[in-house]
Amino acid sequence: MKFIIIILVSIVFPALMLNAQSTKDSAFYNPGIRMMERARTAEQYENVSRYFEEVSAQLPGQWLALYYTGLGYIHASYQVKEDVKKDQMLDRAQLFVDKAFKLKPGGPEIHVLQAFLYQSRMQVNPQLRGMTYSQKADASLKKAIAVEPSNPRAFSLMGYNVFYTPAVFGGGPKNALPLFLKARDKYLAFRPELPFSPMWGEQENQQMIKMCNEAKN
Repeated sequence: MKFIIIILVSIVFPALMLNAQSTKDSAFYNPGIRMMERARTAEQYENVSRYFEEVSAQLPGQWLALYYTGLGYIHASYQVKEDVKKDQMLDRAQLFVDKAFKLKPGGPEIHVLQAFLYQSRMQVNPQLRGMTYSQKADASLKKAIAVEPSNPRAFSLMGYNVFYTPAVFGGGPKNALPLFLKARDKYLAFRPELPFSPMWGEQENQQMIKMCNEAKN
């Protein structure tokens, strides 16, 4: 797999700039994004991360390569059963999120990814980790919305935070639904900056709207 990636890098890299992401980079990012769309297993998601890790090594100035590396490891964490392995995947993801922040401090999409990572930490032990990581996720999402209030993923993940919070603390489906509906509107209006900009989450948001409506009825 690494050999194939290196060959692709050697073919495409000369035509790319080291740090300025542009539409010309689509030929480089799109194969990895298609890999992620098709991925279903932990191994497949790890292959996505390895692909983008090679991209980030060759294009050290591009935060999106680091972003997708981290995203792949987060998805992989949901496909393994052992808690230790989940945390290992998320530890790997955190390394690349941190690197992305260094290239783009305060980047709203990176704050959203950080929030997704925090929420993923909760799956390992919801009872012990729920309060701590939901608060951390909420703080990251508020930072993202302050910079980019049009970001649909920020509102969708905020909806997840509320959905899984007990109703006695202001959570539950009823209180989460407005956030998922707001995210839906923002997905409809969203126009990515680049063809390979983050565009995930819309289908899952629609599923959460359905779940909230079913819970109301």
